[in-house]
Amino acid sequence: MNVFSSPNALPYYAVSLSSKLMSNDLTYRIMAEKILELVKDQPGYLGAEYSSGEMDVFMTYWASKAEAEAWLNHDVQRRLLSIGENCWYEEYSLKLFEVMKDMSFKYSNHDLYASRFPRIVTERGVLRVLDESQAPLLYDYINQEKEFLTQWEPLRSEGYYSLETCALRIREMRRDFLEDRGVVFCFLSSNEDRMLAYTNYSNIIRGVFQACNLGYSIRESEQGKGIMHEALSAGLEYLSKELHIDRIQASYMPRNVRSAAVLKKLGFDKEGVARDYLKINGEWEDHILTALVLR
Repeated sequence: MNVFSSPNALPYYAVSLSSKLMSNDLTYRIMAEKILELVKDQPGYLGAEYSSGEMDVFMTYWASKAEAEAWLNHDVQRRLLSIGENCWYEEYSLKLFEVMKDMSFKYSNHDLYASRFPRIVTERGVLRVLDESQAPLLYDYINQEKEFLTQWEPLRSEGYYSLETCALRIREMRRDFLEDRGVVFCFLSSNEDRMLAYTNYSNIIRGVFQACNLGYSIRESEQGKGIMHEALSAGLEYLSKELHIDRIQASYMPRNVRSAAVLKKLGFDKEGVARDYLKINGEWEDHILTALVLR
């Protein structure tokens, strides 16, 4: 989402919803996406801005006061606020105001800004943090590989497989990267038109630990080609050299011999066995615990 600015439309109007959440679950995030879709179809809509953190702020901008008031009192918005009072909100404030002055700045070197999100070219592909325009790549990956990946992943609701949820996940990936909470590297074909594998370095902990957890998946058709090793090698090098993470933890089910082989080749050492460690495809599964220590 871009910063909104429209100095040629002055004066224009804004509706602001600021809130503190008790629960930021998937249902809330999907609801927020639906509101973003709905607002774009309303008369007089100019643009929107949304940010989340300790406080969520959702700003919508309108050509006239009447159109802003119509959104302020829209039946769907009022109904969702009512539901939120019982499910999500600790508190919120809904405001309407007039924008009398609009001053803006935009840095012209987009390539330099984009470099905040790494893009690593390897021998056979590109490892990168996806941007929102690439949501269809993630959508194709999880839907085309749904049957294959089910045996290795938690149970998913049907909503997980929607394009809207894919776009939401990418926004969260990018926010997590900027906030130093995790790095999701997707491995794309050389021309970036197909997603081949997924790697997730999550739960980054700094201070005395300097560690994270690693999860990954690959297309069934790409197994046995060294693609997973290529993607993980590049990602691990980035984590070590650029983010100074020097302990990467990964686990796998004992029957997943391919995953065991990938980790062994990368230098991960076995550290133990965890009984009923993760609930995979509806069943609690034992996992082999491993770690790559680069200290």
